[in-house]
Amino acid sequence: MPPDRPPERTFVPVDDAAPEWGSDHLADLLRAFGFDYVSFNPGASFRGLEESIVNYNGNAPAVIETTHEGLSVSIAHGYAKATGEPALCVLHDVVGTMHGAMSLYNAYVDRVPIVALSGTGPMRKEQRRPWIDWIHTALVQGNIVREYVKWDDQPAHLDGAAASLARAYRIANTAPKGPTYVTLDHSLQEGPLETPPPVPDLSKLGPPSKMAPDPAAIDAAADLLVDAERPVVLVDQVGDSRRAVAALVELAETLGAPVVDPRKRRFNFPNTHPMDLSGTDVYREADVVLALDVWSANYTLKDTDRVRHELTEAIDGEFALIEIGTDDLGASSLTSDYYALRETDVDVLADTELAVPALVDAVVDRLEADPRRRERAEARFETLAARHDEQRAAWRAEADAAADETPISVPRLADEVWSVIRDEPWVLVNGTLRGWSHRLWAVDEFDQYIGGRSGGGGVGYGVGAAIGGALAYAETDRVPVNLQPDGDLMFYPGGLWTMARYDLPILSVVHNNGALYNSTDHRMRLAAFRGRDDSLERALVGTGLNDPTPDYAALAESMGVTGFGPIEDPDDLGPALQAAYDVVRGGSPALVDVVAQPR
Repeated sequence: MPPDRPPERTFVPVDDAAPEWGSDHLADLLRAFGFDYVSFNPGASFRGLEESIVNYNGNAPAVIETTHEGLSVSIAHGYAKATGEPALCVLHDVVGTMHGAMSLYNAYVDRVPIVALSGTGPMRKEQRRPWIDWIHTALVQGNIVREYVKWDDQPAHLDGAAASLARAYRIANTAPKGPTYVTLDHSLQEGPLETPPPVPDLSKLGPPSKMAPDPAAIDAAADLLVDAERPVVLVDQVGDSRRAVAALVELAETLGAPVVDPRKRRFNFPNTHPMDLSGTDVYREADVVLALDVWSANYTLKDTDRVRHELTEAIDGEFALIEIGTDDLGASSLTSDYYALRETDVDVLADTELAVPALVDAVVDRLEADPRRRERAEARFETLAARHDEQRAAWRAEADAAADETPISVPRLADEVWSVIRDEPWVLVNGTLRGWSHRLWAVDEFDQYIGGRSGGGGVGYGVGAAIGGALAYAETDRVPVNLQPDGDLMFYPGGLWTMARYDLPILSVVHNNGALYNSTDHRMRLAAFRGRDDSLERALVGTGLNDPTPDYAALAESMGVTGFGPIEDPDDLGPALQAAYDVVRGGSPALVDVVAQPR
């Protein structure tokens, strides 16, 4: 029976006795790192590396061809997010790097490890072809992306390439994780070799051990939590670690503390667990807030007026704040990806994979020593469990009430997808249908969700992430499910071709609301505030994907993906999804275009 999760990355010993060209040595290095795939849109600046990967290495890592460098990076983004290990992509010199820049920024803000390589040059001016090599060669190419990668380098000689790539891998995979960028000149790739540089023992050059918490800080946090009447846990990226998620479940059960995950950027907590109170306002009642791997507690603890840009406190009254994570180590000065500072009572710089188990032990010790506190935690658990059930029932009722609406309601769409996959092995590789997947589905296994959102908010992330996630689970029995926003797909429709080219069995369900709706919604809100025409018709001027409305099923068919739709009748939705699922179970990609309400 196939495994239900991706295999762990291992370094691979290679026979490096036969390289003839510099790019052969580089290909040896990539194989030694254990990269399974490399995504790229081909470019002359790394033609040497391409040729060596395909011919010298026998297509290892396996090439994933794309139609755009931004898509190449997004595929690596999704693969790294699914596996927790660095993924590999290659960009074409200056112009390819510019194309991939937005996706690199997404990965940086999403704290996802990517090793991005790029060709350049020739740096030796006497070897440059007229015009094209001059305008495609930068003085220091890493300057293009330096502000939103963790590290970049451009080794001058081939004998420094191994050290450069090893450092790129190490830094990308050290918390807080993120993309790194290494430029490889024409001469490094296409120069002949007389004495090849050795391939080092990469197992001795990997990332350092994880950062452990200060025991005194853990004790202080545990004291606050066991003394609290209404503790609440906020989460964002705990799901980078299976161990951290398991420990969080134990902490929530032991303490009787609700877990709130407002953004669903990782699998942080099973949504069917009684302590999952995401989507409720339980955090407003907290007297102690524990924020785990949250960039800023303000995302939840501040209420925002989207028109006036006014922020007010979400909790009325005093409360203590505990923060645990490593995000302070990764802040950039290009953008404020760290949000605003808040006063904290305990601030712990540590990897949650080590900090949460330590906190569980400290809390258990205190509750075992104090029966009164333990009984209070147990009673709180029962009360909150009932609240969890009530919220799930309310969502179910809301979905049922909208089931027959046209255009098709988003809850109905989520419900119909769930009806098809619920008894099958699956993994959600992109999208949440505005959160309705987590309201109506049972997302209670780590390998059922790689995480949503692009991190940097760059439109176009989804289809690439879906491909990367599908590649990560290619050797398992899980069906990748892509809940694909229509506007996002329009940025990289060529991703459908990549799905078909590699026969990736992805079930893509397009949420076709006929607009770049985030901007549509902003337009209507602002117009209403100003006393102007806030109709949808006016708001679609400049934000609509209509007149003509794209036919995503026909688009999919033109790319080699089986298409269904557009589906407009709610009663036609279930059969279309089942037919598409049957295609996917047969080993090929399928897409269902669903004309649905915006939200």
